[in-house]
Amino acid sequence: MRRRIVILAVLAAVLAITLFGVPLGYAVAASFLGDEVAAAEHVADVAAISVAATLARDEPVTSLPSSGTDVVLALYTPDGTLVTGDGPARADPVVLDAVGGQVANDSDASGGPAVAVPVTDGTTVTGVIRAASPYSGVWLRIAGAWAVMLALGALAVGATWLLARRQARRLSAPLESLAGAAQRLGEGDFSVRTMASGIPEIDAAGSALDVTATRLDDLVGRERAFSSTASHQLRTPLTGLRLTLETALDAPAPAQHAALVRALESADRLERTIGDLLSLARDTPRDRAALPLAALVAYWSAAWTPVLEGRGRGLRVTVAPELPPSRASEAAVRQVVDVLLDNAVVHGAGTVGLVVRDAGTTVAIDVTDEGDGTLDPQAVFRSREDAAPGHGIGLALARALAEGEGGRLVLSRARAPVFSLLLSAAGTCA
Repeated sequence: MRRRIVILAVLAAVLAITLFGVPLGYAVAASFLGDEVAAAEHVADVAAISVAATLARDEPVTSLPSSGTDVVLALYTPDGTLVTGDGPARADPVVLDAVGGQVANDSDASGGPAVAVPVTDGTTVTGVIRAASPYSGVWLRIAGAWAVMLALGALAVGATWLLARRQARRLSAPLESLAGAAQRLGEGDFSVRTMASGIPEIDAAGSALDVTATRLDDLVGRERAFSSTASHQLRTPLTGLRLTLETALDAPAPAQHAALVRALESADRLERTIGDLLSLARDTPRDRAALPLAALVAYWSAAWTPVLEGRGRGLRVTVAPELPPSRASEAAVRQVVDVLLDNAVVHGAGTVGLVVRDAGTTVAIDVTDEGDGTLDPQAVFRSREDAAPGHGIGLALARALAEGEGGRLVLSRARAPVFSLLLSAAGTCA
């Protein structure tokens, strides 16, 4: 690219100098020829004045005054005969034109530009002075002027070459950097960012590439987060479905129908969980309709009671009457409480408690168990992806979902742990 820019710039400069220089060179040559004709005419005028008196007395003219230049003089009679001086033996057209009494000139005459000036005695032409300047002197001066012009043109082309190289580097360097960034982006490096070049068009392309890299990074990050979240959130429903099917295998034939019904219910809950995860993964506005707490409590009771019973444990559900209305995404709240219940099943002990209560300006959903371990309120919500050890993606995800709905997820009690999801009542802030 750099080479093409330099070649095009130099060719453009050569073309411009040629289009301008050729007419200028022609004008310079014409100007020098005109100056020679004017100088020759002046010398001829002086010579004509000096010989006019001699010819008026009918005396012979044996010599002409010296011009002090390279202009050569010749004297002719009105009939075209050479009297003295250096000129054609017979009068040429320029001399014949001057016989009529007018000054004549011919820049293309043989030997060089020539001027003929009539010598008069009153109204009678008594002779003609011919002055000629040799072409060698004229063309030497013209060649000198052309050489200066060529040198200036070469200097201009050289300056154009230097400027073109500098501009080519300035243009190609950010484009090469942009191409490298695009290649790294194609290889999966979404952290790539372009540097400002000061060229608006290239910077606009770089900004578009940066935006693309950011969006791809966000998209891939959300896809990875969705994969991790899905694997974590689907584990418990699949476990419950497996336990139900295993129970059905061991049950007598009359009881298998009920077990299969429970299996279908587990499959429905699994489908609902997948729908929730897809809804939360999409970058769309969340549903902030009134939260159906009664339906959610029924779902949690139906979904987790069989899981806990399979482990020889129980689920105790307590719902306060006349709860204030709350607006939040049903999918997000369902997944947050599912994470808390799953955490109580996996890491807790004894009966698991699910309490929905009125906490003044908030609706609180508490999940408790009878474990005797002590939890660190700061470390418990860290993901295993962080530097410090934590409880995995579940609680970190649950806190992020709660905050996304304008609520809070806190560890209310560290020993015999109590996790509380606080959701703002309608018209208030949690």
